[in-house]
Amino acid sequence: MSDVNLQEAEVQLTALLPKPFPIPLGRMLPIVEGGFKGMKKSDWIVCGMRERVGAVLRGCSPERLVDGHAGARPYKVAPVSDAPGTRALHAVGLAMGSSKPVLCFLGMASTASGSFHEALNSAVLTNSPVIFLVTVQDLSTDAPVGTQLATTPAKLATAFGITVKEIKCDATAIEKAVQAARKACKPALIQGQLEPQA
Repeated sequence: MSDVNLQEAEVQLTALLPKPFPIPLGRMLPIVEGGFKGMKKSDWIVCGMRERVGAVLRGCSPERLVDGHAGARPYKVAPVSDAPGTRALHAVGLAMGSSKPVLCFLGMASTASGSFHEALNSAVLTNSPVIFLVTVQDLSTDAPVGTQLATTPAKLATAFGITVKEIKCDATAIEKAVQAARKACKPALIQGQLEPQA
């Protein structure tokens, strides 16, 4: 379904009044597109409310994605957790259970949670093929968000001995990085940097 337009699918999903509420992709569209396209359709993807629209790239209809907590079987998109940091633990569990690569979308806030640190440690201890795709962006112009993490997610993952790739927000670059991490079949973190809004 490479001809599916993610922006159009997002408009359709928003018109369907998704639960709990619409969360537009905005500048994250290339990260979601590259992440989904970098994985095989037989691989699990653990994402947030925003990223779930990427399931249309696997043939899922926008109507099927209205309830964000329902997941999208048989499209291998896990139900969304209310606690973003626990997504990382769910992804590690899926990777441990299946021994197949699992992609987990995360943002800066979720990497500050203890669950994320625990997930990094568990992924390394079990050598689980989980790929953490972390979107890093400056939120200072959008909201009064203080510093939540004393370092970058990439430096934290490196400290755990996890392979790290830092790239700009480009769908093709994200897709290639995800494919490479998937092929390596071990814990990996890809840090996708969003440029500040003009």
